[in-house]
Amino acid sequence: MNEDFRVRFLIVDNEPTIRKLCTRIGEALGFVCLEAESAEAALGVLAADAPDVVVTDLRLPQLSGVELLEWIKSVRPRTEVAIMTGQGSIGSAVKAMKLGAYYYVPKPFAVEEMKLILERMAEKVRLMADRERLRDRVRELESCLARVGGRSSRDRIDAAGLAASVRQPSPAASAPVSPQAPTDLEHLERITIQRVFEQVHGDKILAGKMLGISRATLYRKLKRYNIGLGAPAAAGGSS
Repeated sequence: MNEDFRVRFLIVDNEPTIRKLCTRIGEALGFVCLEAESAEAALGVLAADAPDVVVTDLRLPQLSGVELLEWIKSVRPRTEVAIMTGQGSIGSAVKAMKLGAYYYVPKPFAVEEMKLILERMAEKVRLMADRERLRDRVRELESCLARVGGRSSRDRIDAAGLAASVRQPSPAASAPVSPQAPTDLEHLERITIQRVFEQVHGDKILAGKMLGISRATLYRKLKRYNIGLGAPAAAGGSS
């Protein structure tokens, strides 16, 4: 993830005090904060600023928070949305969760509770962005492999054949590789799995979801690369 990346956070509530409080929490977390007093106003913000994280009240003047959620998920499915709800609205909150809401926040809420929810939503956004970036790099490497067809699966790719965006190897990847070393594609796969596994603190179910692979496939790759097994491993361990 680019270190300059800042999560864009939109708070939607018709109460100015709630918007101000949530904005302060978001700013303390380093977010770019946006406000809207209604679902209709939020639609304008969404079109212009593309927020990554949205927290909306369930009860809004015209369109409801659930209707706003449905619209967001239809046009920006990767935007994470949490619903705030007062007592007596649990049924609607459950519906919102089924429609893709990340979480529902009971009102009134504690500052620390909202902070934790925003941190978790932002972490998911960053993980998804990292996964897409790494997938793009894998696709570029696969394209390079296709262009240099006929090479052994253990041959290294000539750096001259790589796109500029993937000519930035880590210190470990830039070291000379012996004839028995893994391919660059294997090395990148290992780095990808290692990074995601660390970011989710060893949660294999979440890691599998972030990587877009089944649990069984993840277990095989963790064993192959000796990740999370209690001992450091060289890239591309034995099959």
